[in-house]
Parts: sequence; structure tokens; C-alpha cells
Amino acid sequence: MNVSVKDDSACRKIMTIEIPADKIAEEKAETLKAYTKFANIPGFRKGKAPKHVIAAKYADDIKKDLQERVLPKFYHEALHQTELKVINVVDATEPDMADDAPVSFDVTVDVEPEFELPKYTGIPVKEEKFEVTDEQVQAQIDMILNQHSNYEEVEDKAIEAGDMGQLKYEAVLDGQPLQDAIPEAKGIGSGDGYWVSADEHAFIPGMGEALVGLNIGDTKEVSVTFPEDFMVKELAGVNAVYNIEVTAVRVRTVPELNEDILSKLQVESEMALRSSIREQLNAQANNAAISKKHEQIVEYLIKKTKLEVPESVVQQQTRNVVYDIANRRMMQGESQEAITADMENLQKQAADQALENVKLRYIGLGIATEQEFEATGVEIDEEIAAMAIQQRKDAQTLRKEMVENGSIESVGEQIRFNKALDYMVENAKIK
Repeated sequence: MNVSVKDDSACRKIMTIEIPADKIAEEKAETLKAYTKFANIPGFRKGKAPKHVIAAKYADDIKKDLQERVLPKFYHEALHQTELKVINVVDATEPDMADDAPVSFDVTVDVEPEFELPKYTGIPVKEEKFEVTDEQVQAQIDMILNQHSNYEEVEDKAIEAGDMGQLKYEAVLDGQPLQDAIPEAKGIGSGDGYWVSADEHAFIPGMGEALVGLNIGDTKEVSVTFPEDFMVKELAGVNAVYNIEVTAVRVRTVPELNEDILSKLQVESEMALRSSIREQLNAQANNAAISKKHEQIVEYLIKKTKLEVPESVVQQQTRNVVYDIANRRMMQGESQEAITADMENLQKQAADQALENVKLRYIGLGIATEQEFEATGVEIDEEIAAMAIQQRKDAQTLRKEMVENGSIESVGEQIRFNKALDYMVENAKIK
């Protein structure tokens, strides 16, 4: 068998594989033998029909079998012969299976990149100091108390930021009721007895801030412009005028840090609570400092490494990034229509990010290999268990899914990559 390889690009090769005529004849004879044994030919007992009759009747099937069975066999032999580190098969030509002639076909493959690792010890890194202050601890306690606050209905008190107002409201657009002009605005165009928070979280944009200073019985005209990403897409960009009346007021009462609150938080004392919060903030600050170092190391590696990566891998990573970005934007409340309309920008953003991700993966794994960092079975099990908790799945079920879809190898790769990154942080040159 003759195999030749030519470059299509840095990471794409075209393999030309030529199978000698005698090898094809042997494979064809074996295939014909199998057909002869099991074929049903009128006028002949099973297995007794002449081979030339079988060959003529099943010519197309035999040819198809040879292509599906024999060509992959010789492709894998060719891989072993060339020692190419193939990642993906991109394309393959359909060979001519003429009798008594050699068979030649091309296979286009993407291969692992060959590149020189940059110097990865002594990377200059600026260390940012994070100090947890008493004010930050108190801010966390205030947030906890606010979460335990309740509302009491009052009279003769103007609404303040954070209070709630009960409204009767009617909206108009160009002189007619909003819900008549835009039927999809039903419920948003008019209402009675709705409680609205006097803050930026009101369900009608700008309505919460407009309540501040009003008392029971007060009326007000409020101009509202619905944002482009509003949940009711028909209202996006619409300017409407709301006539509102305050019918009741609720005041938020923030509790003191007493034994009841401490009990709900399952801590023994205020001192213990403050100590716990400080520990959490210190951990967050430490993680933030490490993340900053990681960012600087990643930027250094990308800048200092000359590397071309397989196009098919970048394309797959681009699809993954597009999915992740779109899913994150939907989780933030953006509509499917808005995301689809912005797909061109999303694709460009994803392509740039995917290219960097793929380059970084090869560099990091290259360093891990050079340093002989491995992922143990225990480490892989622990990582899958953590993933299962996050995805609310059984760990064994998740492992089985990952084995079936071929993604389990990525767990070990990520562990090795993280070890390489930690190694570079430990051996960085702190500025």
C-alpha cells in the first residue's frame, strides 16, 4: 500500500492512499464468498449458485460493502504507517472500484498542531492585594437583614425608596388606551390593586422611582419608555403615558440583628456571624486575586506562542461558545428573537473567543505533558461528582452519559490543564 501526505494548511493534511489491485481482489473475493454462502438465487440451492451469477446480481451491494468495510481498514493502516496524530476526518473522496486495478482515494484530516512551548516559568505577574474591611462585613450583614425585612401597611406617610405602593393605573398611547392600541399589553396597560416596589425593580420600567414622595390618594402622570428587550416584545421602544393613583402604602421594616435572626442563620452570636462573613469575603478575595493572575498568564501564553490550530476544532468550539453565550443571554431575560437577530455579532464574538480557547488548550496541555501532570481516577471522580451536584444529577448517571457522548476525556484534560496553570502561578515572577 502506498501512502503520500501533502499539506493543505498547518494542521490539515491530505492523505492519498493507493491499495494494490491484488489486495482489492483478495478483499473482493472474500466479500463475494460471503454473498455466495447466504444469497438466494432462483434455480439454485443456497450457497450453490455460481460466483459469476452472484457477482453480477449483487455488484452494487458488493461495491458498497467494500467501500464501507475495506476502505476504513486501509485508512487505519495508513494512519499507522504515517504516524499522523489525526483529530478529525474532514473529507474523503469516493474511489473508483474498477476490476483488476488499484484503488486510490484521498482523505483530508485535521491533525494536532506542532509548536514550540514558550518559557512558562518566571512569567511576570502583577499581584493585586485585596483587603476585607469592616465596612464590607457590615454591608453583608445589612444585606442579610434586608432579606429578612417585612412590609407593614401604613397611612399618612409618603412613599420612600424601598417602600411599596398599591396602584390603580391606566396607560394611553397616542390618545387611546394602551391595551387597545397594543392588545398584547393587557395587564400592563391598566390595573387596579397592584403593588409596586419603589425601586428600579418595578415591573413597569421607571414606575418604581416615580412613586417616591407620593401618599395615599395622590395621582400622577408618568411617562414610560419600554426598553428594546422588554418581556412583551410588542412594547419594545414604545412611549406610553400612565395615569396612576396610590391606593395604599407599605413600609419596609428592617429587623435588628437579634437572636431570632441569628437562629435562622444557624450561628451562635453576632461575633461568629461577622467572623464567618469575613472568612467568606477573604476566600472570595483570594479567588479574585488568583483569577487576576490566571488572566495575566493566559494573556502572556497567547502572546508568546506561535501556534496554528485545527480549523475543525475551532469550528466545534465556536458552536459551543455560541450556545453558551445565547443560553446565558436567555437566562438574563433576553428573548430568542433578539438573540437570533444579533446572531452575526454573536458568531463573530464566539469565533474570536473559540480561537483563543483552542490555542490555550493546546498550550496548557503541552505544558502539562512536559511536566508530566496527570489526572488520577480519584480526581476525575471528584470532578464528575461536583459537576453532578451543579447539574442536579446522579454522579453515576452523569459519568455514563459522558462516556457515551465521548466528553469524559475532557474532564481529565481540564484537571491536567488546571495543574499546569497552578504550576505557572506558583512559579510566576510577582511584580
